[in-house]
Amino acid sequence: MFIRASLVVATLFVSGSILAVAQPEHQQSRESPSPAAQPAKAVNDRCPIKGEEVDSESPTRVWRGHTIGFCCPGCETKWDARTDGEKDAFLAKYVRVAPASPCVEVARRFQAAMTAGDVAAIDRLFLGNGKATVLENGSDEGTWERYRDEHLKPELKDLAGYQWRTATETESAIGTARLISQTGTFTIGEGKQRKAFFAAITFVVVDDGGAPKVAHMHWSSREIKADHK
Repeated sequence: MFIRASLVVATLFVSGSILAVAQPEHQQSRESPSPAAQPAKAVNDRCPIKGEEVDSESPTRVWRGHTIGFCCPGCETKWDARTDGEKDAFLAKYVRVAPASPCVEVARRFQAAMTAGDVAAIDRLFLGNGKATVLENGSDEGTWERYRDEHLKPELKDLAGYQWRTATETESAIGTARLISQTGTFTIGEGKQRKAFFAAITFVVVDDGGAPKVAHMHWSSREIKADHK
């Protein structure tokens, strides 16, 4: 109950913050508009796809807080299709990325365990004894143990070939808990049966005797149809 109440409070807080920021814009004088924000300079000088010199006019992507440049339009979508590990390896050629926080690492370990189909490893990331809860696409699925036994384990066959690719990853505080939010895409299945999905996953991570554990997870996903590719 506390976790869910915290999520509601956090949502209201964020909504209020957006309104508070937006309000002054309507009061600004037309004679002195705010200067347009300049796009961040790419950390790389060579395109990660074709190896050519980066073109400042081409689309960019942000990875682990750093802007990635490309040599021409279209390369950014090929970048999107790369695994998180491949993106990390490329970024490491240009900058030293700080290690993930323990709470962010929990979210990344969840994705790694999903890829491996290792339910036991996923189980160790959550609070036990019915203390962790799950929402899926807005539906209350009850405790983690119930979700694990009634949904995850029976669906493992359908989840074969699971591959997650991160688009955004953020961390924020809710009291003493940490809110880890990931968006991205994942694919499942093989060959002609392979399907792709958009997804957003939120983890509420708390301290459990010195170890970060998931107290709540909200998983939302939508299949990417052919006309959206």
